[in-house]
Amino acid sequence: MDEQRIGQASRLCFFAHYDEDGVVADHVLLYLAALREANFVIVVLSTARLDEVEQAKITALGAYVILRDNQGMDFGGWIEACIRFFPITADLLLLANDSVYAPLADLATFIDQLTTRSADFYGAIESLEVAPHLQSWFLLFRPSAYRSAAFSELMRRPMPIITEKGTLVIRYEVGLTRTLVDAGLQYHAAFSLASSTGIAKHYPYNPAHVLWREAIEQGIPFLKIELLRYNLVRITNTAEWPAVVTAHAPHLVPLITADLVRRGTKPAPGILKMSHAPSVYWPELRPLVLADYRREATGIPIRRGSIATMRLAMAIARIPRRLYARLYPR
Repeated sequence: MDEQRIGQASRLCFFAHYDEDGVVADHVLLYLAALREANFVIVVLSTARLDEVEQAKITALGAYVILRDNQGMDFGGWIEACIRFFPITADLLLLANDSVYAPLADLATFIDQLTTRSADFYGAIESLEVAPHLQSWFLLFRPSAYRSAAFSELMRRPMPIITEKGTLVIRYEVGLTRTLVDAGLQYHAAFSLASSTGIAKHYPYNPAHVLWREAIEQGIPFLKIELLRYNLVRITNTAEWPAVVTAHAPHLVPLITADLVRRGTKPAPGILKMSHAPSVYWPELRPLVLADYRREATGIPIRRGSIATMRLAMAIARIPRRLYARLYPR
C-alpha cells in the first residue's frame, strides 16, 4: 500500500464496506468508480470476508483495500484509518460507506457544487433527530476541520468497545457534528430542514427516508439501501423507486434490482409493531408531513393548523401504541 500517495492525495476517501456474502457488489463498484472519477484516492475499509478475487475488483479501480474486524462499524474503520494515515494534506477528506445506492447524478458535479459554499465540513443530508447533525454516510472535511483538535479528540483516538448501535450513533454520528460545531467550525448540508417552521421543527424526522424522493429530485444523488430492503418506518411510496431512479440514472436500476434479489427484503412492520417508533413515521401521518414540507419548499407560509392537526393525530396514535407497548415490551 502506497501510504505516501494516500497521505499526499488532494482528495482522499475512507470508504467503509460490509457484505454478508463476502462480495463487492456491482452497485458498490459503480460508486467507487464515481469517486475515482471525482479524483479521490480511495481506501476501502471492509469488514467482509473478501477473497482475492473480490479484493481485485477494488484494486482494479486504483483503490486500496484493508480488511478489518467488525468492531465499531463504520466509525471504527474511519478511526483506524485516521490513526494510521494522518497526517494528510488533502484539500477534501471524505468519509463514506456502502449504505446507499449511488450515484444518481454526476458525483463530481455534486461535490463541486456542495463545496462552493463556505464551510469547514459538509454533508449530503442534515438530520434534526436527537440534535442537528450531518448524516454520516457522506461527510466531507476541509483541513480546517480534520486538523482541528476537536476532530482529533473524536476521530484520532482508539474507539472504545461499543455494542449498542444507538450509543454509537449518538456518540459519533451526532457527536462528530456537535463536537466540531462546539469548537466553532461551520457546516453545510446539500439537503436540510433546519429552516423549517413547521412539522420538521416540532417533530424532527429522517429526511433520507421520509423525503427520499424529494431529496433525489432536489439533486441528492443517493438512495438509502435500508429504505428499500427493510423500510422499518413503513414509507408508503418506496415502490416508486424504479421510476425515480430511471429518471436520473437508468443504468443503476438493474444493479439495485440484483442487489435486492441477492440480499432479499423484509416486509415492513405492521402499525402496532411500530409502537416504539416516533409517531411522525407512521404512514397515516405522512401526508401531513409531505403537505407541510411542500408548502415550505415552495415558499408558501406554513399553516398554523398543520401543527395542531399533527398534534391531534399523534395524540390519537399514542392510544394503540401504548397498549401494544404494554403487551409487548422491548
